[in-house]
Amino acid sequence: MSAFYTQQHPRFSICTLSLGTNLYHSLPTKTRVASELGYEGIELFTVDFEVFVQEVRDGKHHELFPESSFTPSDFSTVELERRCAVVVNSLCKRYGLEIPILQPFRNFENFYSDEEIDAAVDTAARWFDLMPYMGTDLLLICSNFIESGNPITSGRTTMEAYLDMQVRAFRRLGERAAKYGVRVGYEPLAWGTVVENWQQVWKVVSTVDMPNVGIILDSFNSLGNQYADPTMPDSLRPAPLSVLLDNLYLLSKTIPGHKIFFYQIGDAHRPRRPVLESPDAPARMTWSRASRLFPLEKIQDPFGEDAWRYTGFLPVVEMTRAIHATGYNGWWSLEVFNASLMEADGGCPWRHGKRGIDGLHRLWAATCDDEDTESIGTPTLVPASVAAESDSELESSSEVSVLLKKGINLKKVNERLSAFQPQNNFLGLSAFLSLMTGIGSFIMYFSYSS
Repeated sequence: MSAFYTQQHPRFSICTLSLGTNLYHSLPTKTRVASELGYEGIELFTVDFEVFVQEVRDGKHHELFPESSFTPSDFSTVELERRCAVVVNSLCKRYGLEIPILQPFRNFENFYSDEEIDAAVDTAARWFDLMPYMGTDLLLICSNFIESGNPITSGRTTMEAYLDMQVRAFRRLGERAAKYGVRVGYEPLAWGTVVENWQQVWKVVSTVDMPNVGIILDSFNSLGNQYADPTMPDSLRPAPLSVLLDNLYLLSKTIPGHKIFFYQIGDAHRPRRPVLESPDAPARMTWSRASRLFPLEKIQDPFGEDAWRYTGFLPVVEMTRAIHATGYNGWWSLEVFNASLMEADGGCPWRHGKRGIDGLHRLWAATCDDEDTESIGTPTLVPASVAAESDSELESSSEVSVLLKKGINLKKVNERLSAFQPQNNFLGLSAFLSLMTGIGSFIMYFSYSS
């Protein structure tokens, strides 16, 4: 077993958005499904939380509040959000889950004055205030696609000056976060206009040099930038594999494990044809939001053959080995976007969650050093309930009992999954883009994603 993990495997988590769109699948439902499938935590997606608050305003989920008669209009917006955060925290605790991270907070860059930094820090403080009520202490800050254009190539600033302002901004952000007893983690997105790789983020984080400011690494965003290029015919950057391996080795020797605050995991389909860049949608962003996969995922051949195969092509195993080598011993968490998340049937959270946790176990078996590792697959467990997806069948806050993680009854879970007719889980890119057209809610759902 890896020297850095004292338990049998890392703690496994999944982002709530990766269990299905909030258009059809509520936060309480996704929380319960995650627990019954054996996850130990959920990444709380900010939009999922905001939708939950709005649903409470609209009269839903009131059975989860301790009051016999709960009237949302009696509370200010701030107080209602706090009460909803407490309810989500309580629900997670009763299902034996933690919330290791809240994500994402966006647009924290491209600063040219202290006033701009102060305004952005004030915006982040809304989430800092809510995090203790949620029971989490980590906020993900991601780099961004800057719609107004690249400030470096336009001559507005230099890379050195840009990153210096990021250092200034993250110092102020870290200082404000410390007042709430929380941390911030900086993640490079593969399609960031300026900040797009771990070296840039590490330069900022190491220069800030504060205990509550760290780096967040994501296998898709790292490999989707350093290894893959969806605009190319073979979807690969025109560089030898040795360049990537050297980069991963450098990462493992540069970043100490304790400064990696979180590790997110995702693979991706190789596009059937090159993805085109557009002024308002970088190719890597379009590809990311349509085609991510869970790690080491086996999908049945789409042409109906019996053979099974891995469908992802990113070297997630090599990336994870590099993370091991830093000494990181924190969470492994799934963050996957795909057109299949728009499936409306009640089996959607189950299908995605099951695929995800199986992938995590496969990845652990592929990267740990213990020859006696448990067999790959979902652990054996008895869910407290394999009942329905609807909120009306969720227990009240006083009746939900902690689900003891003794393992999942795989037979029952598989029976549960087979009761739903699986949809075509992975639409082609063109089909996905067509789906986006005219569905404003769907576009909003992904527009906040990291």
